[in-house]
Amino acid sequence: MQRDDRQWRLTGFSAGLWCIIVGVGMIVFWLAEPVELAARHPEIFGMKFNAALAFTLLGGAFVAALSGYRTLPFLAALPVFVYGVIALAQHVFGVDLGIDRLLYDPFTDIGTSVPGRIAPNTALCFILISLALMRRALRGGSDIVQLVCSYAAVAIAATSLVGYLIDFDTAHDWIVHTRMSVQSATCFLALGVGILFVGARPAGYQRMAIAASLGVATYLILLTLAYLKVSAQATRLPFAIDREGISSIAGTLLDLILLSGLIYAGLVAYSYWNSRRYRESASHLSESQDRLAAIINNAVDGILTVSANGTILSANPACQRIFGHAPADVVGRPIRLLLPGRLAGGGEAAGSDHGGAASAGCFVTGGEMDGQRKDGRIFPVELSVAKVELAEGTVYTAIIRDISERKHFERQLLAANAELEEFAYRTSHDLRSPIASSIGLLNISRELLENGEYDALSGALERMERNFTRLDQLIQNIIVLTRDRLMEEEDQRFSPFDVVQNQADSLATLEEDGRVRIANHIPPELTIVSKPSKFEVIVGNLLSNAIKYHDPQEPDPRVDVRLEEHGGTIRFVVEDNGIGVPEEKRPLLFRMFKRLHPSRSFGSGLGLYIMKKSAESLGGAVRYEAKDKGSRFIVELPNGE
Repeated sequence: MQRDDRQWRLTGFSAGLWCIIVGVGMIVFWLAEPVELAARHPEIFGMKFNAALAFTLLGGAFVAALSGYRTLPFLAALPVFVYGVIALAQHVFGVDLGIDRLLYDPFTDIGTSVPGRIAPNTALCFILISLALMRRALRGGSDIVQLVCSYAAVAIAATSLVGYLIDFDTAHDWIVHTRMSVQSATCFLALGVGILFVGARPAGYQRMAIAASLGVATYLILLTLAYLKVSAQATRLPFAIDREGISSIAGTLLDLILLSGLIYAGLVAYSYWNSRRYRESASHLSESQDRLAAIINNAVDGILTVSANGTILSANPACQRIFGHAPADVVGRPIRLLLPGRLAGGGEAAGSDHGGAASAGCFVTGGEMDGQRKDGRIFPVELSVAKVELAEGTVYTAIIRDISERKHFERQLLAANAELEEFAYRTSHDLRSPIASSIGLLNISRELLENGEYDALSGALERMERNFTRLDQLIQNIIVLTRDRLMEEEDQRFSPFDVVQNQADSLATLEEDGRVRIANHIPPELTIVSKPSKFEVIVGNLLSNAIKYHDPQEPDPRVDVRLEEHGGTIRFVVEDNGIGVPEEKRPLLFRMFKRLHPSRSFGSGLGLYIMKKSAESLGGAVRYEAKDKGSRFIVELPNGE
């Protein structure tokens, strides 16, 4: 609609320029006074000098009004209005007020009633057009007054032009020898149409209805003028019989006018009603399409329409996020480009080897399938497909959802369930084992006590103590693991050097002779942002693991601790020169209840598992690197800073 209004605005500018060009051109002709040209072609000078000047002012006023001016168009149209009123009054009252030769005395007379005098229909159109322009200048937009004035001027000018085309003098000669010139008629027609149609839609007027009614009005005016001319001629005939015949013709013509008027009025009314109904339907359809497009374009899931032979007909923007292809790039391509035809279970869909149609058949089944991204990666999708029967044929509409994340969580849930089952089984087993052993030792201790065998009793009590120590350690590890999973902790800034030093001091009692030396290479001034408690769990488990599995034959057993920053990543490294991990047992690292050196340590087998889970809960990862002698554990964590 905005584009349509801009086009009519350009039409209005063109109408104003046309009047300026015609007006200035005629002024130049009159001032040049070409006598011979006027004698050969007097019709050229049908537009009088005053009329040419008036059209120049009206054209400039209309252009200025369209440009947003108010005062200038009003001042330009006002003298034209006064001129039109005076010129029309001369015809109505039969007087000569001197307006015709006030500015210019014509050098030639083309047969008008008074040299320089404009026709009454021309004067009336000047009044109507100037009044409409002054109204436009004052209001800054279209209204009913402008509509009525310009409508009447266009009807009069159009009637005059048609009269010239069909050689019907009455259409432009309202009085003898004083006619509206062709130039004047075209200028009035241009200005009237411009005033009528520029700004009509914002004011609530329908351009098609106005144009249709103008055509009807012009036709009826011509018929009416023809009837009046025939009736006037009938009164002048000398013989009664001829007068009666002409009167009969005039009566028939009058009936024709009335009947045509009714028919045209009905057609215009029907056309107006039908056009409004069509516009309302088109508006509702456009609104529905806009709403549907908004829903489809903003949908989170991909939406495709596919023809029966497997050709993609449309794709919404979400498809680009899912598959990587722009919607315009996939339209017209086979559906196999996005859905290669693999079912969720991994098997090929029936007939998927046979091109687009077969792919469409596979596509129609819906459910879970494999999708293919632009870079060639295969990923799982879920389809909901609807079949739509149209006059042009069958199409399929599919809602496509990327279920990669859901599948990932499903795998994680299955792994967690399996891990939970293993944890429950191993925990119950490891809890029961020291308890059952201790119950047996209690019975043995009671017998030894009754028999007075105190030396043997001491050994039994020591074994019971080791059992309960193991049990306590297992329970403590379970508490740490559970707390690590459930505890909500905010990121804080702390010194990793202090954490390592504190853990090293607390672990000093693990080794009786204190031979293992922990070298803390972290700069004391370095700080990081993370969760301190979970970082302490990682450090404590790595250091205790290195101390437990040091090499007794090594003259200088040591553990080196380093921390490096790479952008937003923390790289925490713990390496030792201990006994290391046998190659065949390395796949069991970070598994629950896996003691890789049971003869060296009787721990719960949860240390490295807890450390790995702590690192993952911080958004990081841990890996093991074998050395020629010893082990290296690397933990990479995001730096909250």
